[in-house]
Amino acid sequence: MLGRHGNNLFWMARYLERSENTARRIQAVLNHALSREDGGREEWAAILVNGGFKTTFDKKFENNSPTNVINFLLRDRDNLNSVMSLMSAARQNGRSVRTCLTREVWLSLNESWIACETVLKRPVNIHDLPTILDGIKKGSSLFRGALYGTMLHNDIFNFLCLGTYIERVDNTIRTIDEKYHRLLPTAKVIGGNEDQGQWEVMLRSLAAWRSFNWLKKGRLDPSGVADFLIFDERMPRSINFCYRQLKSNLDNLSNIYGRVYESSKIASEIVDGLNNNRSKNIHKINLKDFIGDHIAKNHELSLKVAIDFNLN
Repeated sequence: MLGRHGNNLFWMARYLERSENTARRIQAVLNHALSREDGGREEWAAILVNGGFKTTFDKKFENNSPTNVINFLLRDRDNLNSVMSLMSAARQNGRSVRTCLTREVWLSLNESWIACETVLKRPVNIHDLPTILDGIKKGSSLFRGALYGTMLHNDIFNFLCLGTYIERVDNTIRTIDEKYHRLLPTAKVIGGNEDQGQWEVMLRSLAAWRSFNWLKKGRLDPSGVADFLIFDERMPRSINFCYRQLKSNLDNLSNIYGRVYESSKIASEIVDGLNNNRSKNIHKINLKDFIGDHIAKNHELSLKVAIDFNLN
């Protein structure tokens, strides 16, 4: 496959995953804000700071009101990571490799873009926000269903999966980084509304609230949450799950092209390291160093993928 086609597939998947992650984060904060007297202003501001949007946002808006933040994250063309910008970029990449995609995959992508352009062409009314966010998530799910249900599981499929899981694990790591102090062994779950709300924001933004409660029967504890988000092999957005998928897809590409790639070695080392760390007591892991280390490793892996497969 030509490097530029692999690049289009890789980034199309990354942009789609990023748009879904943004929608989930907004929805998690919205749920939290509805139960807060201050409207969750601290959490709305945190989205801007941790996403690296604060400088761009401050140039356009005088205050970080929920309405301003929501419209900036969903529809602002000056924000290259707004959902509208991401969907446009994903569709443009998809058009460049249209012949690599099945009809169902292309239609799911194109229809999601049309839906976003339609509902986001005017400023968002906060009362319509839940419906808009559900539509964004639904579009991503339809794309993923078409991908797994109609595409050959060949190199095209592998590049799409690489983009998805590199973006997904980056989001999980950075979400944990934002709130890692709540996962420290010294943290205590008091059980008040504030604590419950903070746990929900973190887990809901990773689509993990329901599954965590199924497994833990509603018992919230720092070590349990940390173990679940980092090591659980069943949770689709855990760090361990994502890297296992990355390793599998890179191994497939090595078999298809008959070469051993540096990126495949890096993914294998990361998976082995996670297995070794899981054998330790979660309390013995320096969470701050662990997070910083994996942010760097994921960045290195992404760069190696681009080098190995001439993505440009």
